[in-house]
Amino acid sequence: MNFKEIAKKHQHISKLILDNEILYAIKELLTFANDTKKQYHQVQIEKIRDTYANILKHSFTGIEDPERDKIYMYVQKSLIELNDKIKECLLTESSDLTTYKMKWSLEKGLEGHDEETYSLINNLTFDNELDKILKDHNIDVAKNQGNENDIVSRQDALKELFNILWLTDTYHETELKTIESICYSDKIPWHDKSLIVSALTLSLVRIFDPQKFTALLNFYYQKENQVWQRALTGIVLTLYKYDKRLKLYPELEKQIRKLSKVDDIDKQFETVLIQIFKSKETEKITKKWEEEILPEMMKMQPNIEKNLDLENILSDDLSEDKNPDWEKVFEDSPDLLDKLQDFSKLQIEGSDVFMSAFSKLKHFPFFNEISNWFTPFYKENEYIDMIVEKEETNLQTFIEQLEKSFHMCSSDKYSFCLNLQMIPETHKSMMMDMFNEEMKNLEEVQKDENLLNQFAITKSIITQYLQDLYRFYKLHPYKNEFSDIFKWEFDVQNSDFFNKIVTNKQVIRNIAEFFLENEHYDKAVKIFRVLETTKETNIELFEKIGYCYQRLGQYENALRYYKRAELLDENKAWIIKKIALCYRYLNEHIEALDYYKQAEKLDPENLYIQAYIGHTLMRLHNYKDALKYYFKVEYLAPANEKIQRPIAWISFVEGKFDTAIKYYDKILNKKVSDFDLIHLGHSYWCNNQVKEAIKIYAKALQYLENDIKKFSKSFMDDVQYLEKHGIKSMDIKLMKDHILSSQF
Repeated sequence: MNFKEIAKKHQHISKLILDNEILYAIKELLTFANDTKKQYHQVQIEKIRDTYANILKHSFTGIEDPERDKIYMYVQKSLIELNDKIKECLLTESSDLTTYKMKWSLEKGLEGHDEETYSLINNLTFDNELDKILKDHNIDVAKNQGNENDIVSRQDALKELFNILWLTDTYHETELKTIESICYSDKIPWHDKSLIVSALTLSLVRIFDPQKFTALLNFYYQKENQVWQRALTGIVLTLYKYDKRLKLYPELEKQIRKLSKVDDIDKQFETVLIQIFKSKETEKITKKWEEEILPEMMKMQPNIEKNLDLENILSDDLSEDKNPDWEKVFEDSPDLLDKLQDFSKLQIEGSDVFMSAFSKLKHFPFFNEISNWFTPFYKENEYIDMIVEKEETNLQTFIEQLEKSFHMCSSDKYSFCLNLQMIPETHKSMMMDMFNEEMKNLEEVQKDENLLNQFAITKSIITQYLQDLYRFYKLHPYKNEFSDIFKWEFDVQNSDFFNKIVTNKQVIRNIAEFFLENEHYDKAVKIFRVLETTKETNIELFEKIGYCYQRLGQYENALRYYKRAELLDENKAWIIKKIALCYRYLNEHIEALDYYKQAEKLDPENLYIQAYIGHTLMRLHNYKDALKYYFKVEYLAPANEKIQRPIAWISFVEGKFDTAIKYYDKILNKKVSDFDLIHLGHSYWCNNQVKEAIKIYAKALQYLENDIKKFSKSFMDDVQYLEKHGIKSMDIKLMKDHILSSQF
């Protein structure tokens, strides 16, 4: 089995266990275990099966067993942990995945060296103050003490520790002692701790271990800046992944529940989740609308409406407008970039604007180490030191400013610096000058706007960290060997952990508002529907649910919620127009006309309402009244040339041939459609101008690139109108063949 097949099988068995399908789970797990060729896996499964058989045997004897539920939970826990081990065994020993070859090699290297992990801490701790003093006096510690490898060995130790913590399945005393020492150490700098937190997160995403959760919680509670935000992100990610599993670990559940008591935990969770949604690949609802929903809707409409292009008579589509009365509930505090004129189009809030630019700059040797994808940017990093030493241009100020910058994630900062070595010196100096100037401007804006409050900093750190994660999962050469966290659904409104920790329902509302603002209507409506069951009657909630359904093309559902909103405010023009629109798309034209007439009373000069009344009247074949409304739209908006097409068409249908010819001539001077020339020909023919009609029909055929079938269909679609105006059926067929005879 390959990676995807193993992962899919593992996920399937996990679901069976958590859904209490124990017999099926045992059966599937036995098959899964066979692939490992390890007898002890089979033995363990058999023991668990015997335990479960005893539960079944004693459950219906009439004797109540107070320990039964505990034993049942033990069976679930044992099965799911064994399922994890089998998956890891298969990937480590059977697959050709590079990361699992690393894991195998690491495990072999650590055999019999239990304390090696803990001993690596000695390489990470050093006297920061002494190091700073020596550097300030231009004394190179390594060279003057003859220890040329001190810095390198320290970096190697950090890299090795990262790999051990990332690739270890279950943490034991040595790993736990190591992590605890790092977490509470005053000597280990924040950037090293941040890297360890990333190793913990990756490890926990890869395989469950309650000790890893506890470690992340400890880093979070320490509240060391830059570190706790990363720990929080890891907690949110893994709480979502293991939401259904946590019930098997009561002690861990107690620890997690304590998060609900933390000040601003709601706000913190919301920040992480919203940024996850921003980082995820967006679902193209608009594309779906244009390629799936709209074509199906158009099939239900008469061909004549397609040709008249009724839906686009006005430049904006009334069907798409949001209620102007809605308060914009979800609106991020302005980002630093928004305050800079030169970066006004680059919005780090939600838009990962640098992804495409830096995706090609991950080929440097620096990124060969997985740990470096998560190394926070700091000026003391040995790679940065090497660049600074080599460059003729003084980069020190630039590096210091870049470290403080909030508009680029660490991974991209390293890419930027590493790429500087490839840029000509003259260009480099100019770039540095421009960047330093921008940073000065940024500092001034920060002072003026007081943007650097603590929450703004927290938000920026979380944003940058998630962008680092995004680059790893999307750009790393071994990305196919990892489960991409950005493909997870994150339907947190259905997650137990979320509802236990986040008690402020406004957070759920804000997530729904985010999806609405970003046109993820399918996600938004699911959350709004959850809110519907928890909030008291709310007209705006009904409106937004209706609007989401409308944008998804589910007009019956949309109508149901718009009608509920109408009950709360029957004179609200926006709701009335929306109800009319839904009736129109459902081909219930009498009801649609009734609501458009109500809307007209509230807003008699509204062009959209006038136009859609005309559309609806035309669908009801009330051409005479429809024409009045179209003339009114033309009068109120003479620059709108699109209104001329339905006027021309209805004039032809109503036998006003001179008017039809006049309007079609106007149209032909602007933009011609296949339909226009044929109907101009009809108008001439019915007006007894046969020669002119033949000339126009010939032009229409030529315009259609002599497509016989297309011309024939368009021509014959209008037989009823030609006959209505006195053209005989035989003459219609003869005229068609006369025009087409040149093609035979």
